[in-house]
Amino acid sequence: MTFRSVLLVAGATVALLGIAAPVHAAPPALPGTDHLFNASCDGNPITLFELDSATGVGTEVGSSDPEFTCGYGAAWDVTSQTLFGISRDGSDSDLVTFDLGTGAATYIGTMVDETDTLVFADSMVIDLEGNAYIVSDNRLYSLALDTAEVTFLGVLSAVDDYSYGFAVDPSTGILYLLQEDGVLLTVDPLEVTATYVATWTFTPGSNRTYGLAIDNAGTAWVVEYPGDENYTALWSTPLASFGVAPELSGDIVDAATESDYEGWWVALVWSEPAPAPAPEPVLAATGFDAAPLALGGLLLAAAGAVLVARRSRRTA
Repeated sequence: MTFRSVLLVAGATVALLGIAAPVHAAPPALPGTDHLFNASCDGNPITLFELDSATGVGTEVGSSDPEFTCGYGAAWDVTSQTLFGISRDGSDSDLVTFDLGTGAATYIGTMVDETDTLVFADSMVIDLEGNAYIVSDNRLYSLALDTAEVTFLGVLSAVDDYSYGFAVDPSTGILYLLQEDGVLLTVDPLEVTATYVATWTFTPGSNRTYGLAIDNAGTAWVVEYPGDENYTALWSTPLASFGVAPELSGDIVDAATESDYEGWWVALVWSEPAPAPAPEPVLAATGFDAAPLALGGLLLAAAGAVLVARRSRRTA
């Protein structure tokens, strides 16, 4: 067989393998410092889970007090390394913190505005400077993380559906809001505007997107409802091509019981990356590394000092 024939056969084999390949590839791995969490909302005490990004399976961290029964959303504050969450039921919308070691929720306060009116939060986000925001329907509020008091900022006129996914891109600081109908928008809290980005591609039988998290590699993690056999499923897609050929991790289930739980959101927890080392000084005109030249200059200066000292002794 000639070399050209070998190439033709190899090319045909690759083409056939491409046809036989599954529609969805394996999900990408999380960056080393990143972790995904979500929680239950099923009428029982909120249980915090860490999700396996490869499978969607949740490992139980622990449960909260019975007073908290529905984890409605959460956001990571990288400035304080704290996971804040929304505990919501028919009569309350509370701000809590989650203990990543025990899963316990600690009450911070009930979300009320300047007039002491209760505000039901659909989702929340915390930017890279520690500023927090919530969305209720299409209304944007700032959120005080120490008291849970909210301040009305304005109406996001481009938002026309419930939005349960709100996340910050760790690389850019841009805020992204995900509607239930799969529409992704960027949010500018200073201008109080929302701008269309893309639309999620739903799998057959699914019709809602809930949670959204963006990792440090630029991957968007999405909770889609319903899952194949369970309540929800974990999917991923590059943020730059959001919704194009999303990749399935799997149905979100409890690893201990292998059963599903009603989990609405997904949140990224990560450590502040260490600052990059300062670059070595380089001479602009030549491109030579300046450090050895500087060392050589010091040695020459030292040698000169020795010669001057010797000459001084001779003339003394």
